[in-house]
Amino acid sequence: MSFASAWALLLLIPIVGILFLQWKRRGVNALEFSSMRSVFASGKSWRQRLTWLPSVLGLLGVVSTVLALARPQVEVIERSAEREGIAIEMLVDISSSMDMRMDFAGDESTRLEVAKKVLESFVQGDDEELTGRPDDLIGIITFARYADTVCPLTLGHDAVVYFAQNLEINDRPNEDGTAYGDASALAAARMKTLEESLWRSAGGGVDENLEIKSKIVVLLTDGENNCGRHLPMEAAAMAKKWGIRVYTISLGDPPPPAKIETKEGVIEVAAERGAAEQTLEKMAEITGGIFRTAHDYDSLKAVYAEIDRLERSEMRSTAKKLQADIFGYFAAGALALLAIESLLRSTWLRRIP
Repeated sequence: MSFASAWALLLLIPIVGILFLQWKRRGVNALEFSSMRSVFASGKSWRQRLTWLPSVLGLLGVVSTVLALARPQVEVIERSAEREGIAIEMLVDISSSMDMRMDFAGDESTRLEVAKKVLESFVQGDDEELTGRPDDLIGIITFARYADTVCPLTLGHDAVVYFAQNLEINDRPNEDGTAYGDASALAAARMKTLEESLWRSAGGGVDENLEIKSKIVVLLTDGENNCGRHLPMEAAAMAKKWGIRVYTISLGDPPPPAKIETKEGVIEVAAERGAAEQTLEKMAEITGGIFRTAHDYDSLKAVYAEIDRLERSEMRSTAKKLQADIFGYFAAGALALLAIESLLRSTWLRRIP
C-alpha cells in the first residue's frame, strides 16, 4: 500500500504527543479522598470498566481520518481482451438461375434458399462447423443485371440475418442477368472508403485514423458474368490495389465427368473447369483469396467453414498496473468510529465532570 498524499501522515505527530501527555498524567488525581478502600470494596460495574472505550474509539476515528487524508492506494492489475474484427461484404447472386432446384444428393431446395441458410449460419454460427462472426462488420450486396446494397456493413447482425432471410429472386425480366463484376467493384469501393464512412456516421465519435486491418469479399454465383459496366478481372484488380481479398464460390450442379476412349475402354475423368469458373478462380488468385465449388447445402457450408477458419478475428490481451484509491474505506471507518464514540458519550457511558 502507498500514499498519494503522504505529507498528511505528519498529522499523526501531534496525536502521538497528546497520547504521551495523557499517559504521563494518568496518576494525577482530580479529587483527593482520605481513603478509597470503601470504593474499591464495592466493585466496578460494566460502565466503569468500559469508561476508556469512547476515548479509544475517538482516537481510532482521528487516526482513520488522517489516513484517509493521506489517500492510501493499492496496486491493481487490469486485464482486458480486445478483439480486432474484420469487414466482410457478402455478394449473393439473385438472378433467375438461382431459382433452380438443387437435385444433387436429394436436396430439393433452390440455390438461393441454400445460400440464404448458409449465410445465416456463417453470420450467427450453428454450434457445429460455423462459430459465427460476432466481432465483424458484415454487409450484403445482391446482384442480377444490377448490383444493390441490401444491407450496409454493420455490427448489427440481427439486421444482417433479417435481410438475408428476405432475399428474393429478381422477378423483372428486363433486370435479369449476372453482373458480379459490378457487384465486386461496388464492394471494393465501399471497402476502400469504409474507415471514412464509419468516422462520418459516428459524427467524429471514433478515431479519425481508424483502420480496419482486414477486408474481404465473399462472392457467390451460379453463372457467368454477362452484363454490367465492370469486368470481373477489372473489379479484382481494384480489390487487389486496395488490399481486399476476394473469395469466390461457384454454386450449381456438378458437371458430368468427361469420357475418354482408351485401349482399355472408355474411362471417366473429372471435367475441366469452364470459362466462368476459370474467371472466378483467377479473381480469387490475384487478390489472395480462394475459389471453391459447391453443389448442395453441405458442400456450400464446408466452403463457408473454410473461409471462417482462414479469416479469424485477432485477439489482443493487455494488462495495466493501476493505483486504486481506498481512502473511502478509511473515511467511512472514521465516520463510524466517531459516531459510535459520540453516541456512547451521550448515553450509556456518559460522564459527569
